[in-house]
Amino acid sequence: MNKVKVLAVLSTILLCYWLVTKVVDLYALHPVFGAVYELTSLIVLLATFVLPIVTLVFLMKSSVLERKKYILPLIINLITILVMIFFPFLYTANQN
Repeated sequence: MNKVKVLAVLSTILLCYWLVTKVVDLYALHPVFGAVYELTSLIVLLATFVLPIVTLVFLMKSSVLERKKYILPLIINLITILVMIFFPFLYTANQN
């Protein structure tokens, strides 16, 4: 598989992971989902910050004509970091 496709798929998976954890109360849904979230959160957190660096390395090592292919995974990575930091937990924001 192409490096760009792998980076785009991994970036999309990370974005979906953080969106699901911010929107859905996993502990109320089922205790197993909460446990899986806690087990995977550190790995996903590390991948969230390492993947943009890997994408930038591939971007710099590629030729000038291929550089535009790495823009999409990089944009998805940046959106993922913004979602992770600034997007509130919706299930706690609605409780008053």
